[in-house]
Amino acid sequence: MTHVSFVRSPLSRVMALLITAALTLSLSVTFTLVSAKQAAACLTTSQLPGKWYSSNDRLSRIDVTVSESCGLYVRAYSTCDYDATKDCAWDKGRTKKLSPSRYVAGAQYAKYTWNNATEQLRLTRDSAYLSVQDYIKWNSGETENFTVRMHR
Repeated sequence: MTHVSFVRSPLSRVMALLITAALTLSLSVTFTLVSAKQAAACLTTSQLPGKWYSSNDRLSRIDVTVSESCGLYVRAYSTCDYDATKDCAWDKGRTKKLSPSRYVAGAQYAKYTWNNATEQLRLTRDSAYLSVQDYIKWNSGETENFTVRMHR
């Protein structure tokens, strides 16, 4: 039986190592640039991110944030019962992912489920303001619907 052995020269090993390093660096730079461009695109395409305030006690503040994957998230607040100068977060401060609304073009919505009602916030950017439609469907069958205009 014949055994064939390929003896690589030190020069070919060094060249292979350099080529591998160059390709790895090139791909790393490409992925970093694409990620940075995507993050910038997320922020410029959506004018919702930021803190929004209103004088409405039921919906006194909304914080909208952007995730690394361009997802929009919202945290809603009401005026605190125990101190009217403070805002208390809804749903123990959990953030809700915003989804595109089927009913209003360009609108985003978040849904809250309480023990006595289901509540949906529909956010739409209106020039310098944020319009938030609050639709509440009580377990009793009654509904409540109002719109709050918020500013930064």
